Amino acid sequence: MTKLTFIHAADLHLDSPFAGMSNIPSLPFKRLKESTFQSAKNMFDLAIARAVDFVLLSGDLFDESNRSLKAQLFLRNQFLRLQTQGIDVFIIYGNHDHLGGEWTPIEWPENVHVFSSSTPSEQSYYRGGQLVASIYGFSYKERAVYENMTSHYVKTTDAAYHIAMLHGTLAGQEGHDAYAPFQLEQLLSRDFDYWALGHIHKRALLHEDPLIIYPGNMQGRHIKETGEKGCYVIQLSEDSETAEFISCADVMFETLAIDMTETVHMTDLVTLVDSKISELKEEGVPHFVKIELTGDAPPYFERTQLEVLEELLTVLHEQEEDEEVFVWVISIDCRTNEDVVYPEDSFLKELTAEISQFEAYEELLSPIKRHPTYRKSGKALTKEDEVDIKEEAQRLLTEQLKQL
Repeated sequence: MTKLTFIHAADLHLDSPFAGMSNIPSLPFKRLKESTFQSAKNMFDLAIARAVDFVLLSGDLFDESNRSLKAQLFLRNQFLRLQTQGIDVFIIYGNHDHLGGEWTPIEWPENVHVFSSSTPSEQSYYRGGQLVASIYGFSYKERAVYENMTSHYVKTTDAAYHIAMLHGTLAGQEGHDAYAPFQLEQLLSRDFDYWALGHIHKRALLHEDPLIIYPGNMQGRHIKETGEKGCYVIQLSEDSETAEFISCADVMFETLAIDMTETVHMTDLVTLVDSKISELKEEGVPHFVKIELTGDAPPYFERTQLEVLEELLTVLHEQEEDEEVFVWVISIDCRTNEDVVYPEDSFLKELTAEISQFEAYEELLSPIKRHPTYRKSGKALTKEDEVDIKEEAQRLLTEQLKQL
């Protein structure tokens, strides 16, 4: 059995708008705006450098179904680069770039194979005229696919390798829309050699022998998507399989936790912040960070924290706005002295419970949805959005309590 080498990537989200970040200066924002394109280019550079057989793109190549001409032409140019090196590309589309959208289509090069059916079909990979691998997959016809599709993955050839591509959700994963849901045991029952998953932005090795992998997204897009982002280089042979994660992100997001318990003066805090920023700069990659201040803050800080943090944020921004390898602080959240215990019958305890149990988003948003602007460009809330809203409401409540 011949060896097979390929790249598995997903969730490129080209054209991501980076909503809420447009107020930062032009240099860091331009770097951020182009980061989904650069991270994808880094992945294609890797494919050429490693001389892989093919690249698997497991859905959400584009952030929206009305994909831009810029993003399409970018991918076409990258695919042409791969074609000159004899590298094929296999594509499925997911919930973000489903086939029900409207866009100006362009023609992909001959080395690109798109699974355009709404049920899994097979496409063959040949090397030297010999069938080496069968790849199976399907694309979303509309934004939401709730059917479990695993039973439709059926081997149809006698290829040495059978590889499945699926943009969907492992059962039990909280905080995610359950599109094309599946159980791990169901994937294993299909007896494929590799499952190339997409949709979940946090990378995860779900199983070995056979390998079942979420590569995560290629580029973090907000402070919830921290750490290294990239793709996997996969090698399959008759007696072994390897999965190597390679970071491709052009910028990174991180949360920096700083314990204020031992800080006596403001200079102590500034020294801690500068030290954390210097550590990130040594990585040689631009960062967008949120600073979380924890522990027991000194009394002077608790009295003046809002004014102090605003000034500190301004100083940090002035230091970084012209840097090529910058560490841009998005926000400084004060979580000091948060060990609040509410009485069993307290109003505040009831209020925090209301926040955690709140589900009436449709009712809350119904007046907004009637507005022409929302009807034109508004997006439905995802499970991730709902979690973020609850966390922010809880944070604001805690901040208000400190002012009482």
